[in-house]
Amino acid sequence: PMYQFTHDIVQQTIYELTSPNDKTLLHKTIGNNLLKSAANNPTLHLLAVDQINIFCKDGNLSHEESEQYAHANATAAKFAIGSSSFEQARSYINIGMRLLEARHWETQ
Repeated sequence: PMYQFTHDIVQQTIYELTSPNDKTLLHKTIGNNLLKSAANNPTLHLLAVDQINIFCKDGNLSHEESEQYAHANATAAKFAIGSSSFEQARSYINIGMRLLEARHWETQ
């Protein structure tokens, strides 16, 4: 379902009343849906990765999700570099590296 709020205060209030676990899952769902729709659209891809990264802070990721989101962050970094947003690119690279396993060069 798609929801649209008539006022930002209504949206903010509902978000604040949402449980932390539900917020985390909401960011994951939004990010994954945007990522599916992004194709080669840098703006949508960056929005998707921003949502996914909020999920990654608190979420319990599977091995597959870690790999997928690390790759998504690498792509986001490339898009950010392409628009000369170097600080943003560095952030995506750092998050992507944290998502990789300690010995990722041997397994990923």
